[in-house]
Amino acid sequence: MNLLTVLLFIFLPKCSQETAGKHLLRFLTFCQKDVPGDGQYDTEFDGDQLFYIDPVTYRAFQRLPEFAEQWSLDLGLAQDAYVSLGTCQYNIPRAIKGEYNPPEVIDSPSSLIFPKHKIELGVPNTLICFVDDLHPPVVRIIWTRNGQQVDQSEVSQTDYYSNSDFSFRTSSYLDFTPQEGDIYSCSVDHISLEMPLSKFLEVQPQTDRQVETAVCVCGVILGLIGVITGLWLIKKTNKSCQA
Repeated sequence: MNLLTVLLFIFLPKCSQETAGKHLLRFLTFCQKDVPGDGQYDTEFDGDQLFYIDPVTYRAFQRLPEFAEQWSLDLGLAQDAYVSLGTCQYNIPRAIKGEYNPPEVIDSPSSLIFPKHKIELGVPNTLICFVDDLHPPVVRIIWTRNGQQVDQSEVSQTDYYSNSDFSFRTSSYLDFTPQEGDIYSCSVDHISLEMPLSKFLEVQPQTDRQVETAVCVCGVILGLIGVITGLWLIKKTNKSCQA
């Protein structure tokens, strides 16, 4: 499987000429050989995706719908995406031939699992599996609860976002209601891995014993402060009597 990534960088300077800071507006088109419908066409601003085009329906979607009223999408985006993705597919075999069949770049992903909010028993929450530094951008993410694979209807996944080094990242989300002792896992399967990369999270709410320990530690600290303060007052009194 070969990947052709086409990147266009446009640097937009800040309005103030006194500052050296710049903004980055990036248009990204990528596609893969023999993987129809798996391309991507999107626009990012300072690393945040503004919108993307579905490579199958060619519909445009804003990444943050709450800002949809602030600006509208160009009606010609669908046509632009169709032409850009078609050109990408057309150029893949020619680029491979022109570069004398270079080996495919394969980078192993890293992953991290964490809750969206602080875990509270019985309170609905979301687990996030963040997968980074992968190439090519094809990955299978599997969630389990207590060793059993969860229903895919409970899972959602973002598009693949490009990093500055041309690797990719994606996130998978699992809605769940924490129950004490539950163990969740996120397993990442990628062409670079001999076996899936798995990360685990066990639901461990704060216990009464942990609270008692925290209170005890605070008591000891306050006691030490009291002792030090008392010694200082005694020393000060002795000096006053000697005077």
